[in-house]
Order: sequence, then structure tokens, then C-alpha cells
Amino acid sequence: MKVPEKEILEGDILKIIFVLGWPTMVLQILQVAYNMADTFWLGRWSSGEKAQSAVAAMQISWPVIFVMISIGAGFGVAAISLISQYTGAGKVEKASHATGQLIIIAILLALTLSAAGILLTPYLLNIMSLENRVEVYSIQYMRIIFLGLPFVFLSYMFMAVFRAFGSPLIPMYVNGFGVIVNIALDPVLINGYFGFPSLGVYGAAIATIISRALTTAISLYIVHRGVAGLKVYLRHLKPSLFYVKKIFHIGSPAALGQFSSALGFFALMTIISTLPNSTVPIAAYGVGDRIIEFGFIIIMGLDMGMATIVGHSLGAGKFSRAKEAFRTAVKLSFVLLAIMTVIIAAFGEELVAFFIPRSPEVIKEGGRFLLIFGLGIPFFGVFSAVEGLYQGAGRTFPILVMDISRLWLFRVLMVYLLGIALSMGTTGVWIGMALSNVLAAGVAMYYYFKGDWKHRVIEEE
Repeated sequence: MKVPEKEILEGDILKIIFVLGWPTMVLQILQVAYNMADTFWLGRWSSGEKAQSAVAAMQISWPVIFVMISIGAGFGVAAISLISQYTGAGKVEKASHATGQLIIIAILLALTLSAAGILLTPYLLNIMSLENRVEVYSIQYMRIIFLGLPFVFLSYMFMAVFRAFGSPLIPMYVNGFGVIVNIALDPVLINGYFGFPSLGVYGAAIATIISRALTTAISLYIVHRGVAGLKVYLRHLKPSLFYVKKIFHIGSPAALGQFSSALGFFALMTIISTLPNSTVPIAAYGVGDRIIEFGFIIIMGLDMGMATIVGHSLGAGKFSRAKEAFRTAVKLSFVLLAIMTVIIAAFGEELVAFFIPRSPEVIKEGGRFLLIFGLGIPFFGVFSAVEGLYQGAGRTFPILVMDISRLWLFRVLMVYLLGIALSMGTTGVWIGMALSNVLAAGVAMYYYFKGDWKHRVIEEE
């Protein structure tokens, strides 16, 4: 189930990007289908007002949840760079040892952040000016998710490890199974079918945690059994200062970058919540965001395939191949996202209406969001490709700078200035979000030409 190392290091670049990336694309299709299933069933739960509040609560909750998850996601970058470079250098035993250390770190971080999330949820939501029902639903959803945070952390970590090793089919099968379970449980637990009580947002959260627990258990079994030389023994779980220091050296800036991004999205939601009749733009943004996720599926696959090639190539000392992989991925990303922009601009309101048919205000606002924000989407493809390049290289400080620039220097600032200070309302908010992607792409290309990504992290031993 592993792509041959010779193919990764010498095969046709475009072909190998797709070979490594298509399982991620399939998994993301299933993941987006799960997100849309949540939105679809909550959008049809109970009355129109309750459904609107439930969809808004989901959109409010995830930026707050991601504040906690972002730290684990940052250490997933350490998994990508270390595992891919050790494997490219032919040091699979070190890749196995690093995997064991990543598992222990993920568990300890998740337990700490789970407790913090459960305790802080009401205080975090109090910062926003939410309608009472939206706030209640958000608290219900978030506390269940935080309770199962260790499963979420480990699920993300194992996905990063398997992909970096060159075995993208494993996370596709394992997490695909989890997503299917989640989609199947959604209508049963949200709307109360087959004799189950109607749990609403509680049901959506419980379905998520059940599916993550299943994927974590299966992934643990696989790494203990071993795959193509990657096998975690109990000795690999004993804390090693060498690996812990290296993981934190790589993972900390990435985690801080992800954390700053999560706080940026939280700040963005806070700004939107101050707009008149805020439930409408929040719900419109929530549905529109789910639609846009479809366009990012291919891009995420391309970036993951490219990052794996970059890591393996740098580990093997093939720097020109890493550069060629990036250039191929970034050109393709921009063109594909430009095509998607045309489609969502043309059919915006129809797409929004499919998910929340009984809310005409949300449909109209969601269409405007897709039309305006869509103009900046192709530039996000450039930004994402450069981040993938630096993830494969294990140079995470530039990722930190790019994340802070995109969300804080550009997006939050411009959304506030245009939407609130200049009283442009939702139009100003959507314009500010689009412009932030354009400017962030410029910062990303500066770091590409600077060339810090050309240095291997495994040389620092």
C-alpha cells in the first residue's frame, strides 16, 4: 500500500502528485460530504428558525474548536516533514520512532486541551454578540466535541504520518470508513429516526466523536501491526529527548501559526456577529464555506502529494525535483480554482438553497458571499501550495508568518475596516475576505523566492 520510493524520487512529477494526492481528494470529498450532511440535516431539523440557529451554531462552533485543534494540526506538520524526509533518506526505523513520539505528544496535548475547551466554552462564546438560541446550541455542540478531542487529535496525526510515509491509501480507507459511519449516524441522531430521540446539535457532535474513535482505533492497530517497514513498538512510545526536541522545534511554529489562524477565524466570526440580524450572515457564510470546500478538495490533494514529494526529495538530496514538484502544483492549483470561481459565481443562490431551502434571506446573502469572496479563491491556491512546500521541508517559521499575515494583518483588519468602520456591512466583510487571499499570495511567493525551503531538517542531528 506504499508508493515505491523510486517512483516518488524519479517518476513523472504530475503523475506522482496525483498518485499520492488522489486518496486525499477522495477522503476530502467524503469529509465535505460529512460537513454537508451535518448542514443538510440540521437545516431540516425542526422549524425554520431552529434550523437556521442550528446551522449558525455549527459555523460559530468550529472556529472556536479549531483554536484547540490547531495546536495538534501544527504538530501534524512535524509528522509530514520528519516522516517524509527520514523515509526519503532510507531511515525507516527513525520514521517509526518519530511516529511513536508523535502519538504520545498528541495524547498529552489533547487531554490538556480537552479539559480547557470544556471549561472555557461559555466564556469564549460570551465574547460574541450571539442570539440566545445560537449560543445554547453552540455550547451543546462544542462540549461534546471537546470531550472527544483526543480521538480527533490522533485521527489527524495518523493521517499525516501515513501520507508522509507514502501510503496515502491507508488514511483514505480508514477515515473514509469513519466519514461514512458519521454520515449514516447524522439523520438517526439529529432527527431521531429508527426509534432514537431527536438530539439536534447534540446528535451531530456525538456522531462525529463516534466516527473519530473508530478511525483512531483502526489506525493504532495498523501502526502496531506495521506497514512497509513502518511499525511502532512499545519502545518507540518511551519519551526520547532527541525526538521530542525535534518535533517541538518543527511543530511549535506551525502550531502557533495554526493557532493564530484559528484565533483569526474566531475574530472574524466575532466581527460578523456584530452585524445587524447576525444569524443570517453567519448562516450564509456557513453554507457558502461548505460549498467552497468542494473546490479545495483537489487543491488539498495536490498540496499533500507535492509536500510528500518535497520531503522525500529533500531527504534524498534531490533539491531540483522538490522545486519542480512545487511549480507543477501551484500552476495547476491556480487554474483549477479559477474554474471553480466561475461556477460558484454563476450558480451561487441555487447552491445555497439546496442546503437551507426555507431561509430566503440566507439564500440571497449566501449567493452574494460566493460571488464576492470567490474572486480571491484562486490566490488561496498559491498561498496553500507555498505552505505545502514549507511543510515538506520542515521549515515552519515562514508558515507562521504567512498564517499571521493572511488572517490578522490582512483579513481581520480589512474585514473590520470595510465591514464595520466604513459601514459597508456584509459587502465590506466579503470584499475584505477576498482581498486577504490576494495579498497573502504575495507574501507566500516572497518566501518561495527567498528559498529557505531548500534545507533539510534531518541534517540537524
